[in-house]
Amino acid sequence: MWAILPACLLLHGIIATCLSDRLAPLSTFWIVLAELAAMAAILCVARNVPYPVRAFWFLLVCSIMFHSTAMGLDFIAEIRNTPEFNYVPQLQIFFSMLYGVPLLVAVSMQSERRMWAVTRTIHAILSIAIGTVLYLQLLTLLSMNGSRNPADANVIVRLFDGIDVFLATASTLRWLGSNEFQERRFFRILTLFLWINAIFPAIHNRVIIHHDYVWLDLFISSPYVFLLVLIATAQDRPERPPSIILVRAVRAGSPIFLTIALVFAGIIASRSHFYIGLTAILLSVVGYAVLNIFTHSQALETEESLLASNINLERLVGIDSLTGIANRRAFDKVLHREFASAQRTKRPVSLLMIDVDHFKQINDMNGHLVGDDYLIHIADALRGALPRVTDFIARYGGEEFSAILPATDGAGAVKAAEKLRESIAGLRLAHPTTPSKTVTVSIGVSTFSGLTRHSIASFIKAADHALYKAKRQGRNLYEFSALERDEM
Repeated sequence: MWAILPACLLLHGIIATCLSDRLAPLSTFWIVLAELAAMAAILCVARNVPYPVRAFWFLLVCSIMFHSTAMGLDFIAEIRNTPEFNYVPQLQIFFSMLYGVPLLVAVSMQSERRMWAVTRTIHAILSIAIGTVLYLQLLTLLSMNGSRNPADANVIVRLFDGIDVFLATASTLRWLGSNEFQERRFFRILTLFLWINAIFPAIHNRVIIHHDYVWLDLFISSPYVFLLVLIATAQDRPERPPSIILVRAVRAGSPIFLTIALVFAGIIASRSHFYIGLTAILLSVVGYAVLNIFTHSQALETEESLLASNINLERLVGIDSLTGIANRRAFDKVLHREFASAQRTKRPVSLLMIDVDHFKQINDMNGHLVGDDYLIHIADALRGALPRVTDFIARYGGEEFSAILPATDGAGAVKAAEKLRESIAGLRLAHPTTPSKTVTVSIGVSTFSGLTRHSIASFIKAADHALYKAKRQGRNLYEFSALERDEM
């Protein structure tokens, strides 16, 4: 595929050097053909990529279209046999300069869909402003018929050099800072094209001021033939991802490229049109400020959304999926917190271990669906029997539940245990084997005073011991087990 490049350049060289002067316009027409071929290749690629990367390719087409218009005007002027050589024809120069405006939008545009509406509006306003300032500046430098003064040509050449190098540098930064594959491929191709398109035309413009050689047109057509080959040979292969720090820096700084261009355009214009230049500078500042405000508001919205999602996730992680009350993970977390608080404040905390009596028989005789339904009713009853906001009820595992009662001594815990037992008995859920023929619970109670040296493990062990004691005593009751001596 790379053989196309030397073949096209050779054919263009033959046209530019071997044909008579009367056929010299064919060299300019060849440039137009090269640009049209590049645009066709770009449109083929754009059909197969998603938005917003497709918008980047369309902006490149618009850019080449502006330059192709300028070359078309040159071709028309040549076939009309314009009598005098014109170093800087105004209309052609204007369209050639406009070629950079869509590229400025491309290197400044963010690829996030949610920012399109605002950024497209601001970019459109800034782009129109740049085009207007450039046109007014050209009217100041050149007459409607252009200029045959080499000094004017030197000014325009330096202006073109600045635009081309700025665009190539901005595109390079976007390439190095892109982490999405399609976007990174676009800016890699664009960067290589823009650097070639900065170097070759710079050589052409400096030589043509002194010598009007037709073969210099090769320096204009070469970048577009090179672009065509780059697009045709591009492969869908992953590249090494850039540094995340660089990605963030480029993503945050890329919107400034368009505003910088308008600032420079305003500074140049202010020398001959002060108020127009000042307006352009103020517009760039306002545009960048609006973009910054919108970007930061989006970042704050994203941060708040993430915080809310994390809170919801933590809440969901700590909830038992069947009963809707806290699960074992949440129980462990709350118990550690309340135990530490009791040690710090020297205030008691009580722990209740609750077990549904003979629950296995319910599953065996009535089925697991009935057992699950019973657990849901039991969890609701336990939660309703503990009205204090600080009281905590959780499903410990299987048919076993637990309750943590902060700032509650042994006497208060025993009263709460009896209330919980009565709430379950009051459900009157049918049970095939219990003496009352209804579902009952056994409860083990223990209290940590906060004044002794004990561990959480010994605290749970004491409550478990009380629970097993309640089962041995006949079930459907509660028992209390005290933490009697310090652990050394």
